[in-house]
Amino acid sequence: MRSRASTLPVVVHVGVHGDVPGGMAQVLAEYLAWPFEELRVRAMASTLGRGRRWSMWRAGVCALRLPLLRLAGTPHAVVVHLSSGGSFLREGVLAAIARACGLPVGIHLHGSMFGRDAERRPRLVRAVLSRAHVVYVLSDEAGRLVRASLGPDAPVRTVANGVEVPTERPAKEPVVLFAGEVGPRKGVDVLWTAWAAVVAARPGWRLLVAGPVEPEIAALPLPPATELLGALPRAATLAVAARAAVAVLPSRNEALPMFLLEAMARECATVGTPVGDVARLLDGCGALVPVGDADALATTLAGLMDDPAARAELGAAGREQVLQRYSVPVLVRMFEREWGLLLGTRGGGAAGRRDARGAG
Repeated sequence: MRSRASTLPVVVHVGVHGDVPGGMAQVLAEYLAWPFEELRVRAMASTLGRGRRWSMWRAGVCALRLPLLRLAGTPHAVVVHLSSGGSFLREGVLAAIARACGLPVGIHLHGSMFGRDAERRPRLVRAVLSRAHVVYVLSDEAGRLVRASLGPDAPVRTVANGVEVPTERPAKEPVVLFAGEVGPRKGVDVLWTAWAAVVAARPGWRLLVAGPVEPEIAALPLPPATELLGALPRAATLAVAARAAVAVLPSRNEALPMFLLEAMARECATVGTPVGDVARLLDGCGALVPVGDADALATTLAGLMDDPAARAELGAAGREQVLQRYSVPVLVRMFEREWGLLLGTRGGGAAGRRDARGAG
């Protein structure tokens, strides 16, 4: 006799998968670990990560595996995760293959550069997004851009990234943590300037930087008391976040960054910029500085470094924000509802789109 778990419908997530840098891989890792009760989650790696050899080979394997899902004994749906640039073409083709096979297809948009792609390559963006029964976005701005591409009745659903909130709460150290691509888009050049302005007067503090370093930043002098950790495994980054007192992400573009969510879950006092959905994320529980303003960032960092009570207050408020809006129990319920609607989509065309749009 088959177990109940083996009869549950399956949602297959196609995208970056594995212990590689990047928010998208972290999102898929979270989904695989969550305790869904009404469906099963599987991952299908379409790439090994940016710049990795054999990535196109992985996409080819996915193209062969997707039609086989139609032969499974339980209902399957496919959620294709897209960011920008080559991802739109590579994973976009896989979305088209899944749709051609008669599978319910969702497209989940990540990253902050979708607006650029929609402006530069509108026909490609429209062609890819039109293959989806539903498009999942992380911010209102991304939803507006999808509707501008597909029309006002486009089947857009706003979702959120979610994280596990640890119960253990290690003692904090005088550490400011940055994690992500160490490049201009994440505002690392601004961070270098701000950090150099404040660290000399605050001995004992360190800036730890986790992530692959881009050439523009590698060419700049490294500020004092700064350590480049390189591209760490996710577990190692989370371990550093657990003991860091402050987390900083002075980005020029974002959607809903996993780094900030995971830092808030670990009670870091968090500093960001009002881009993407960051202002909403940090509302009442973090500090916002203008994009590109090194003086404002320096002032904010100095204030937090000098005020343990302020750090503790923001850290506690950030953890509570994640618990209430972005924690696993909250997001499991949301995604079981959203992916359940997608699994119920049949065929395609206008009828399928109305089914995906009409609930919630």
